[in-house]
Amino acid sequence: MMENLKADITRIRSHGNNHHLLRLLLFEQGLWALICYRAGNHLQRHRLPPGLHQLVMFFYQVWWKWVQMATGINLKPDCTIGPGLYLGHWGQIFVHPDTVIGRDCNLSHEVTIGLGRRDGKWGVPRIGNRVYVAPGAKIFGPIEIADGTVVGANAVVNRGTDRDAVVAGVPARVISHEGSGDYIA
Repeated sequence: MMENLKADITRIRSHGNNHHLLRLLLFEQGLWALICYRAGNHLQRHRLPPGLHQLVMFFYQVWWKWVQMATGINLKPDCTIGPGLYLGHWGQIFVHPDTVIGRDCNLSHEVTIGLGRRDGKWGVPRIGNRVYVAPGAKIFGPIEIADGTVVGANAVVNRGTDRDAVVAGVPARVISHEGSGDYIA
């Protein structure tokens, strides 16, 4: 848990926010959501004795709900998120509980990653490593967003992508293969 959280803080700092850790903890709403997510995910993977687990999870659920309301970021502890997630702008980020997100990804505000149906099958996206998701993007269905993909602002993605693809539009289409190198520090 702590290694992933350190990677998250390193990503925040790599985007120009070199403030003292206390200041980051007090004023970075994205970091609040990540700390809450990492703690809940850790609690789910490392179970406490039965009575204690229910008590701790009750208080965790209250904390999680407060963080969700205060930030507008919905990262349930059921998600699988690699180290180094960067939430550049807080507010209105929804990630389905079954989603898998790789390492060193960026999610901007008003991003939705959710359940959808594709070819008669229901499911949620798998997001690769070093993926940049721009503001307002919607990604849904049982699809694979490949490593290095850039999802453009307000894009609606319901098909998988190739490595280093840049997709934009409604529905999203590949517009280049320049990848996320310039977006992921």
